[in-house]
Amino acid sequence: MRQLLALLAFTAIATGPASVAVAATVPPPWEPDVMLDAPVRIHPMKARAKALMMTVAKGPAGTQPQRYALLSCSPPSRGTHPAPTKACPMLEKVGGDPAKLQPDPTVACPMLFEPVTVTASGMWNDVYVRFERTYGNACQLRAMTGAIFAF
Repeated sequence: MRQLLALLAFTAIATGPASVAVAATVPPPWEPDVMLDAPVRIHPMKARAKALMMTVAKGPAGTQPQRYALLSCSPPSRGTHPAPTKACPMLEKVGGDPAKLQPDPTVACPMLFEPVTVTASGMWNDVYVRFERTYGNACQLRAMTGAIFAF
């Protein structure tokens, strides 16, 4: 604030009738701020945000979730997901979009209808991701998403 007032006072003096003489002979009334006068260098981001908040609910869409986990993949050691080292590479292959995951062909699931609804929302490579899907049962969920919703 003091620097702003000093700048305004200097401007008022410099714009007076003798502005040419004053502006040429009077130094600015403040010392240069080394931190503000340094050039700002912007570097490209080396690591982009990769974090998803995930929920699992037993029942159809709209059911209150029973489990929650934060999957953080930059770095993978943060968050509450129990297996980020398995889940993060799976999401990396599909660009962070769980809808693009392919089912595991070696898993055979029973034809029982016990719906499980999962959601994932957050940022992946600085792009917002929102995913919600209801699977027929927990086996189908594991076959489609592997370790991603295994918490």
